Amino acid sequence: MEPSLHDEGISHTEEEVIYSALGSQVRREIIVFLNENDNVGFLELRKKFGLKVGSLYHQLNSMKELWNQDDNKKYYLSDLGKVAHNLMIISKDHIESSNVTLKTTPTEKDSKTFFDKIYKGIVSIFLPRKIFRFLASEPLRTFFEGLIIVGGLIFFSIDSQIVLVGFYPLTVEFWYWSVFGIFGLWLFLGLVIPLFSTLFYKKKYNPLKLLATTPFVLIPSLIVIFFIWLQTKVTTEFLFIDGQILAIIGQIWSLSLMTTSVSYTEELTLSRSSMIVLFAFYLTYAVSFIFIGIQ
Repeated sequence: MEPSLHDEGISHTEEEVIYSALGSQVRREIIVFLNENDNVGFLELRKKFGLKVGSLYHQLNSMKELWNQDDNKKYYLSDLGKVAHNLMIISKDHIESSNVTLKTTPTEKDSKTFFDKIYKGIVSIFLPRKIFRFLASEPLRTFFEGLIIVGGLIFFSIDSQIVLVGFYPLTVEFWYWSVFGIFGLWLFLGLVIPLFSTLFYKKKYNPLKLLATTPFVLIPSLIVIFFIWLQTKVTTEFLFIDGQILAIIGQIWSLSLMTTSVSYTEELTLSRSSMIVLFAFYLTYAVSFIFIGIQ
C-alpha cells in the first residue's frame, strides 16, 4: 500500500490545500520546478512559465502554503509543498503503470493514419503493456508457465554451448555455464530490480511478480538462441542477418520488455522503470564478466 496524506500527518485542511493547488497544470509545473531548483526568484518564474505579473501572483497566492521565501525573497518549497510534490509523483506512477486511458470518440478513431497504426503495432510488440498486466495479475500461475521458457533456454543453450550474459549470447565450453547463467540471470533480475525500486523509490519489497514475469522477458533471447542453435543443425545458411546483429536486436527487445514488466510489477512510470533496468543490466554485465574473468 502506498503512503497516504494521513500517513504523513497531514490534516484534512492541509489535504484540501494540496488538492486545490494540484488542480492547476501551471501550479503543478511550478511545484516541480521549485522542487528541482531551490531559491528561485520571481523574475525567473515569470521567464520560465511566460506568465504576466498578475497571473503569476495569482498562481502563487493560490498555493501560498506550499512555498516559503528566504531573506532574499527567493521561493522554495515548504514541507507541505514537498508532500504535494511526492503525491504528484506517486499518482503519476500509478496512472502510467495502470494502463488506464481515456475512451476515444469515433472521430478520433477514424482520424488515425496508416503510420499511426504501424507505430501502435511496433509499440505493442516492444512494450506489450496489456500482456504484462495480465501476467502480473496472477504471479503464481505465471511463475510455473515461465519455467517452460527457462527450460527451453537451458536446452538450446546447452546444446549450442551458448549462455546468456545479460541478454547477450556468449559461447562457453561447459554445459553447467548455461544452467548457471540462465538461472543466475533470472534470479538476479527478479530479486535485485525490486530491491532498487525499494531503495530509490520507497516501494515495498515484493519480488514475486517480477520473478514470475522475467522468463517472458527472455523470449527474444530464446528466439535468438534457437536460430543460432538451428543454424548449427542444418547445412544451408538461412540466417540473412548476422548473428551479432540478431543478438543486438534481441537485447533491445528484451530491455523494452523488461522495462514494461517493471512498470507493472513495481507500479512505476516507464521512465523510472527504464532507469532501474539499465542500472541493473550494467551491474549484471559487470558481475558476469568479472566472474568469467576470474574463472
